Amino acid sequence: MSSSHLFSTPQGVVAIAPIGSLAELERHATAEEMKSVEGITSESRRAERLSWRAMLRSLEPEAVVEYQPSGKPQILNSQYQHISVSHCRGLVAVALSQRPCGVDVERIDRNFEQVKSRYMTEQEHLLSTHKDWAAVVWCAKEALYKLAGREGVDFLRDVVIRSTQCHDSKWSLTAELFGSEQVELRGEWVDANHILVYTV
Repeated sequence: MSSSHLFSTPQGVVAIAPIGSLAELERHATAEEMKSVEGITSESRRAERLSWRAMLRSLEPEAVVEYQPSGKPQILNSQYQHISVSHCRGLVAVALSQRPCGVDVERIDRNFEQVKSRYMTEQEHLLSTHKDWAAVVWCAKEALYKLAGREGVDFLRDVVIRSTQCHDSKWSLTAELFGSEQVELRGEWVDANHILVYTV
């Protein structure tokens, strides 16, 4: 994927784009953005952080980012109150919403089948025969983990996919969080190698 994508809902937006080169990102970063990567020595992590901050700046130029003690970002001075961020090799995604949100982007060539017993119940396994279903479930549960905003979430017990439908390159999923809260999620193939799942 060589360009950015934007998905909109009545409550918010999800943007996804390639991670830029560190030199270019640092050249265009604001002083506040550069301060946000102080202490990060890994060039790839610096590029990830500056990429999503640049994406946020393009969507909400006046937005201010603060970090909770857990390290989770929160957004101020914006039409949106909530933010969620995800990245994988080469891509970064940002969800902005008027309500708590979660987003995850992954490469589908990861070996999800080898580890699916750690995060997929037998009932979830039976919901779809699609070749990428294990990747979709992982993405959905990662997005729900970010939505929950708490530590110690058990992917087998606390986050359960109850139903799903796939139409062309789009997924719709219904999940149950902590045994009671029902959450609707959407999934998209952003290109031949990546899948994005979000709830905004």
